[in-house]
Amino acid sequence: MDLYTLVAELDDLLEAEGVADYCPNGLQVEGRQEVERIVTGVSASRALFEHAVNLEAHLVLVHHGILWNGSEPPRLVGSFRERVRLLLDNDLSLVAYHLPLDRHPVLGNAAQLARRLGLVDLEPFGDHDGLSVGVCGVFPEPVMVDELAAAIASACRREPQLFEGSRHPVTSVGIVTGAAQRSYHQAVADGLDAFITGEATEWVLHQAAEDGVHYLAAGHYATERFGIQALGRWIEEEHGLAVEFVDLPNPV
Repeated sequence: MDLYTLVAELDDLLEAEGVADYCPNGLQVEGRQEVERIVTGVSASRALFEHAVNLEAHLVLVHHGILWNGSEPPRLVGSFRERVRLLLDNDLSLVAYHLPLDRHPVLGNAAQLARRLGLVDLEPFGDHDGLSVGVCGVFPEPVMVDELAAAIASACRREPQLFEGSRHPVTSVGIVTGAAQRSYHQAVADGLDAFITGEATEWVLHQAAEDGVHYLAAGHYATERFGIQALGRWIEEEHGLAVEFVDLPNPV
């Protein structure tokens, strides 16, 4: 499949142009024009690129790319140079979708996790510059918070940090994956019973106790496996391309 045709289709599917983000979404590094094999992963890294080379991939598709607004060095030196060298030397394209893949109502990280947990009646949640980047939903039958934590552990393959509030049982839950600590305040304002994200921060312990809303942090990486895998499956089903997810677990 033609590289630019595929990227244009993904840009449109994820509405990439309409999201104010921390990085350029879509094609970040141009490789060979014809794409037959794709490697997907959560985060760009030398290890992921080496796997892609060994698997003879033509394109690497990730959630976290190598270009970030104002944060990457302006010079091709050190580890940044090595990442770019691996791509260029092997004619590998790099395509990344950050917030567009968090917020998609079907393929997105939050929506995929919500459905795995059994939440229904999903609605947009988690404001970022006027656009939602997560979802909220309800359980058909209320659950206790320890049941919710166990379901998250099963879905994310790691025990979440649980900062208990006082709302029992749990019916309504907001989800914004990754590092979305401040979306907790929206969960409180919206009257939700629990909030799920990837990371916690120092103020969470007392805030959850005082506000009564449970805060569950299941890992930045662990909560963001879902979207990139769903996008890979979509590509396989729509275009018959070979797509392989490379899991490089991160404790954060």
